Amino acid sequence: MNKKAKSDFVFKRHMSIGDVDAENDKKFLLNCFVDNGDFEVLEDTESPQSIIVGRTGIGKSALVEHLINSTRNIIQIEPEELALKYISNSNVLQFFENLGVNLDVFYNLLWQHTFAVELIKFKYSINNRAESKSFLTTIAQVIMGDKKKKQALDYLEEWGDKFWVSTEVRVKEFTDKIESSLKTGLKLKGTNIDFSLGGEAKLTSEQKAELIHYGKSVVNGTQIQKLSKIVNLLADDIFNDPQNRTYIVIVIDRLDENWVDDELRYKLIRALIETVKKFRKIEPVKIIITLRTDLLDRVLEKTRDSGFQLEKYRNLFLKIGWNKQQLAEVLDKRIDFLLKYKYTNNSVVFDDIFPSKIDKTLPIDYILDRTLLRPRDSISFVNACLSEAQGKSEISGSIIKNAEKCYSSERRESLEYEWFVEHPQLGYYIDILHDKRKSFKVNEIEDNTFEMLILQLSELNVNYEDIVILTAKQFMKSEYPLSASILQMFKKNLFFVLYKVGAIGVKIDGKSSVKWIHDKTQDLSHQKIENTSIIYIHKILWRNLAVDVR
Repeated sequence: MNKKAKSDFVFKRHMSIGDVDAENDKKFLLNCFVDNGDFEVLEDTESPQSIIVGRTGIGKSALVEHLINSTRNIIQIEPEELALKYISNSNVLQFFENLGVNLDVFYNLLWQHTFAVELIKFKYSINNRAESKSFLTTIAQVIMGDKKKKQALDYLEEWGDKFWVSTEVRVKEFTDKIESSLKTGLKLKGTNIDFSLGGEAKLTSEQKAELIHYGKSVVNGTQIQKLSKIVNLLADDIFNDPQNRTYIVIVIDRLDENWVDDELRYKLIRALIETVKKFRKIEPVKIIITLRTDLLDRVLEKTRDSGFQLEKYRNLFLKIGWNKQQLAEVLDKRIDFLLKYKYTNNSVVFDDIFPSKIDKTLPIDYILDRTLLRPRDSISFVNACLSEAQGKSEISGSIIKNAEKCYSSERRESLEYEWFVEHPQLGYYIDILHDKRKSFKVNEIEDNTFEMLILQLSELNVNYEDIVILTAKQFMKSEYPLSASILQMFKKNLFFVLYKVGAIGVKIDGKSSVKWIHDKTQDLSHQKIENTSIIYIHKILWRNLAVDVR
């Protein structure tokens, strides 16, 4: 339609094209969902890709929300329902973990048990003890005479009267059972153990060795065979109709926050990934989880010594991303949903309410160039423009630039929050870009600037030290000439972290192109960054950092 606004139309207060948080954006998601090709793969239970991986704001939750809105047979499990804090606070489990007993088998069994029971409860609508008993009678008749599935029936009978209780209660019960198994055997042996924090330090070497052997035997003997039979039973006799698809959905993006023990969370997530693969055997069933890219990277890093081989699980990952054309479609749909019938009975799109040019650039390019190619960024920028246009009848170039001030600051805050767990001092790192030219060589920043930053970081009282802070502290303890090489490593680590979070692009040398983290074809390591490498500050931060754009 090309600027056919009603003469009396003005942009009103609180106008927006949706919330940047998918959980609070249900109206727009329901009416304006754009499939960039990922939804069809996610919905297909025959496709192995079921672990949605991407950065904060890339659309993981939106994808899950659309699945929930458009598909039947959805089982939603909230992380809070998994009683993970209860597990992490177990003195008995922590005691054996500290001894060196590998509890990975238990964590795997915990997920398998949880999913198996959830599926059965959903399939047979089990909401009370009577319905549990009715199910057991039915399934006993189905597998009658099948000796291979006798263990599965035994397991179901053992837990069957608990099918109707909440997920949280079942997880706690499963945890209590292994605790009891570990403690009971020790009592039978006449061994009195102090399970309080640090209790393992009071043991002799002989006692530790005996307890480690005992703990391994208990954990490894816990229900393994029976649970494997349960998966076979689910695949062969319960979920055997390929036309009747069922989904289990867990959004665990924020599982790395402080409500569950640091070490435990990574083991639980790795065990969850392994369980997702195991349940692929049940073809009409798909377990779908969401994982932030940085969280997945940390899981792989922290559990590398536990025999976890990424190659075996790579086909489970659905890595999502967007291009400009797809994001433009997102904005068009949302603007149309907000403003349709305000101007005309025809559709209203981005070009209808934005100027034809801004600084000789198309406004859609101007806006999307100042995003990390994520829906959240683009929605946030347009919302900032709508807010700035309050009381006006059109959005001008000056309105866009005024909106950019607030938007750029908000996006920086968002970056720091997104990476707070892994890089809690990211704000200090970004500050080194303040008042710089939009592109510069590493060696154009004087060494004393880096040394001042190193001094700031080394004086911080922090609980977690990332690679930048570790290098800073190494420098403070070193003397010349070693300090010179450590300073060089500090620069490499600093700029690599800024690259990884999306704050900068890096052109390694005169022959290479500029590398950006959101470009999947690019690959950069900190070792490749040299003094002559060119740093490009991302436009998303230009206004906040007062970047010299000449």
